[in-house]
Amino acid sequence: MNAAGRIMLTPGPTPLPPEVLEAMSRPLIHHRTEEFGALFAQVIEDMKWVYRTRGTVLMMTCSGTGAMESAVVNLLSPGDATLVCTTGAFGDRFVAIHRAFGLKPEVLAFEWGRAVDADALRAKLRALKGLRAVFFQHTDTSTGIVNDLKTLAKIVHEESDALVVVDSVSGLACEPLETDAWGLDAVLTGSQKGLMNAPGLGFAALSPRALKAVEAAGLPRFNFDYRLIAKSLADRETPWTPAISIVVGQAAALKLLRAEGLEAVWRRHDALAAHARERLQKTLGLPFFAKDPANILTGVVLPAGVDGNKLLADILREDGISIAGGQMHLKGKIARLAHMAYISRADVDAGVDALARRLAPTGEVRR
Repeated sequence: MNAAGRIMLTPGPTPLPPEVLEAMSRPLIHHRTEEFGALFAQVIEDMKWVYRTRGTVLMMTCSGTGAMESAVVNLLSPGDATLVCTTGAFGDRFVAIHRAFGLKPEVLAFEWGRAVDADALRAKLRALKGLRAVFFQHTDTSTGIVNDLKTLAKIVHEESDALVVVDSVSGLACEPLETDAWGLDAVLTGSQKGLMNAPGLGFAALSPRALKAVEAAGLPRFNFDYRLIAKSLADRETPWTPAISIVVGQAAALKLLRAEGLEAVWRRHDALAAHARERLQKTLGLPFFAKDPANILTGVVLPAGVDGNKLLADILREDGISIAGGQMHLKGKIARLAHMAYISRADVDAGVDALARRLAPTGEVRR
């Protein structure tokens, strides 16, 4: 439970450890100082550790969507052929970003709740020629699925010369991810989920192939220009004023992750996901939404006749517990209970109990 007495079981932003809150409450420092430079350099090095990469890691002041946009504008040129594999709202967002910049991506869409099918990807790649990049989600919080990036990236490299671009905004530091070992060329993330920090920072991990593409890319860019951001790394700073307090908080959060160990963090998420699903199944018996579930959250399908929007609004107002509802066509139809980052077993139990107090074991609303 956070300091305000509320419990956040949302898949971003997530609750913050006390150490992070304390760090962000310190007096502001200037971003062109030795003190900030040392902090910035430590964050970049720790992010390489989280990403499991020896490549380049860039930091931007933006949301996760900003990080996604940054990859599109820095890797592509007008007319480039790309493939977007979409498994939910955030794959669709990659499509929308492409189209906003005049690109016409090929789209390989899968039923919401299911991950990318490897055979379908291979068949699609064999039918397409000259692809510049293939875009994936690591995890998609709209559906609660996880994609098998290791297998999917291997297929892309076997069937094409395309870059492998991954949105891991919700997956990094929650689910296993090996940037270098799996051949991932650009991996994007945000500070407000598995990285246990407030919203406001975006990160991009780039392979040498991706860096070459950045130099050749022809789409317009300025604030998100990787060339300028990379040039500033040597001076241990960003080209523009960063979100200073959030950088300080990120340093504190990364210190906690380092102390726990990344494999231990992955195991913790696996155990918490299993606990959440066991409790939800025993208490409510509602069907799970995802067929290929991630460890970051569990979506449960609400019975017909239950107003999911009212249900979750009541829980927030009366119990101070935030549980996410469905997005787009799933609005009001599912509840998404997150178990990621600093969310604890006690938090999960409180959320399940709040649902159980209002829903009968059959899923009907209690009267």
